[in-house]
Amino acid sequence: MNPLFMLAASEASAPATFFYENWFFIKPFIWVFGQIMSGIMWLLDKVGIYNIALCIVLFTIVTKMLLLPFTIKQQKTARMQAVIQPEIQALQKKYQGKTDSVSRQKMYEEQQAIQQKYGVSMFSGCLPMLLQMPILFALYPVIYRMQTQYVPHYQVLKSTLPADVLQKMWVFLGINLLEAPGWRLTPAILIPILVALSQYLSTKLLTSRQTPQGQDGAMNAMKSMNYIMPIMLGVFAVSFPAFLGLYWLVQSLVMAVQQLIINKHLDKIPIEDLIKENVEKANKKRARKGLPPISDKANMSTRQMGSTAAKKTDYSGLSQEEKESMVKDSTEYYNRKAAAPGSLAAKANMVRDYNERNKK
Repeated sequence: MNPLFMLAASEASAPATFFYENWFFIKPFIWVFGQIMSGIMWLLDKVGIYNIALCIVLFTIVTKMLLLPFTIKQQKTARMQAVIQPEIQALQKKYQGKTDSVSRQKMYEEQQAIQQKYGVSMFSGCLPMLLQMPILFALYPVIYRMQTQYVPHYQVLKSTLPADVLQKMWVFLGINLLEAPGWRLTPAILIPILVALSQYLSTKLLTSRQTPQGQDGAMNAMKSMNYIMPIMLGVFAVSFPAFLGLYWLVQSLVMAVQQLIINKHLDKIPIEDLIKENVEKANKKRARKGLPPISDKANMSTRQMGSTAAKKTDYSGLSQEEKESMVKDSTEYYNRKAAAPGSLAAKANMVRDYNERNKK
């Protein structure tokens, strides 16, 4: 479950519009998803099925399929970040305790060189999430206020269906989806429990292939969030109408199924193929900016890791001296080539090259 939905949930009980509904880049997505939900209701209406739970299930599957390319991109990025993590850790250890500006600048440059070597950047994992944000924000109002807004065909059903049929639309396995489960021992309490369990399962699958080795602090924080987030979502599901909890439940289950398929697919891709794909994309971007391509020398060294590195991030095949040499070569290559002609850096590079050739 995305934290954005939790943010929106804090205003769910208010009848006024949510704070983001009228944002110009959110409104089109709300309209689109409202039409999708309306279309699902229309199709079920044609075959004589009137069931909000089934509408929510189908709506969730459709929207998660729309987000699938972003999910795959995020998982590829997460795996690459896990692969380069041992080198980043070695770099941090190298500069541990050095707080002067020169050392911090050198560490930043070497870290950039490592990331460039694998064709990734510190922001590569943020872009897919930023692109998803309007979609994630737009989903919540459509689900929460389908009775009054955004879903045109529901208004048609309200005016054409008998009152008893319309009421039964909101019943799922004997649970009235319009009511909050509360802290009562009724069948409705199963929804918050299942929401928490399914969220834990989907989060576990999401992080199972991307947890970096050797980062005790990060690992402990991640493990804590794996428990805290499901509990928080379960509490939300107790307090809000059951149809919202049902939506969270179905979403977590669909995410879990997607993650199983994505993990199985990515496990079949050798890590060197992912690196090659990243480097090719990075070089195209660099070419558009007039920058030189990423050095293949460092990239070829990573192939010694083999596909095992993708699963275990085992770098025993490379010594620390080789890793540092790779970083140094990449940094020097980039600094020499990227300096603007006539600049002070370019002149300094010329003097250095001259001295090296003449062994001064």
